[in-house]
Amino acid sequence: MPVLFAALAVMLGASPAIAQDGEDLSRLDLSHETARTPAPPGGPYVHTFGELALGKGVHTNNPYRLGSSDAFGFTATYLDLSLGVAFGPPDGLQHGMQLSLLTATDGIAQQVLGFYYAALYPLGEHAIFRGRAGVPVVLRPDATMGLEAALGGAWLFLGGVGVSAEFVGSLFYGGATPDRAKTAIPVFALQLGAWFDYEVLP
Repeated sequence: MPVLFAALAVMLGASPAIAQDGEDLSRLDLSHETARTPAPPGGPYVHTFGELALGKGVHTNNPYRLGSSDAFGFTATYLDLSLGVAFGPPDGLQHGMQLSLLTATDGIAQQVLGFYYAALYPLGEHAIFRGRAGVPVVLRPDATMGLEAALGGAWLFLGGVGVSAEFVGSLFYGGATPDRAKTAIPVFALQLGAWFDYEVLP
């Protein structure tokens, strides 16, 4: 009889365990495979990121060619520091914003401040596809502004640290050339850098 009561007590105690804070522990993945515990419902998912990249580009309609017939040339090498935040499903398309500060590392001193809409899409556990579009504002040497769009990706190899690559297309309102009072300057650039990722689950 004592054995029967003990067996009955074990059966009654087999219901899903409840943590002290009210969380249903039966939702946890306790299999031998890689754990993929779902995020609890409710609350925003916040994806913050940063990037430090080195880039180089090409342009046409060079306003500094000073009478030369060659309008094609390379931009200065530049350093681009970016910070951003995005919201959305952890495994789906996320929308947000990005702020960038670009500084030339050689040639004429140049600084560009960029304001962008940003979109991120995780590809598995390590890769991120991303895009952005917005307005870069040239602070110096001559104040102007333009339009810019970029596509790229990041590969996370150590937690929230990884490498990044991005192809950038820009169109700036430029200065005078020998044959035009004002110009539109297309710029195409490739930049490579380090990516820093931090996610805040609900």
